[in-house]
Amino acid sequence: MVAQVADDLTGKGLLNFIRSVTGPKTQILVADEFKPWCAVREILPHSVINHYREYVNGPIHTNTIEGFSSLLKRTWFGSQHHYALGYTPLYVAEATWKYKHLRDRRPWDGFRESVFA
Repeated sequence: MVAQVADDLTGKGLLNFIRSVTGPKTQILVADEFKPWCAVREILPHSVINHYREYVNGPIHTNTIEGFSSLLKRTWFGSQHHYALGYTPLYVAEATWKYKHLRDRRPWDGFRESVFA
């Protein structure tokens, strides 16, 4: 999971973001019907899930990003109650870290090792 606060939601901006976070092993981008995602087809196969008609199409789904979005929204409404705009990147980073470590039995061990090593 890679997330950041978006400052450019045009096709060009999304393409630059995808280029910065994907590598040669990336096989496909699964996204919703937001039109600017089409620009990504230049560099990566792209499959669309139309949320108005479907949740899954064979092996293609957006459940992963929907789960992350849910975690981020729960942080907003549950813990923080609002985000100060200047701190939004930190809230997104926190939610990303939590999401990446959901299944770790002892997530703080790795965190401590990376911070205090």
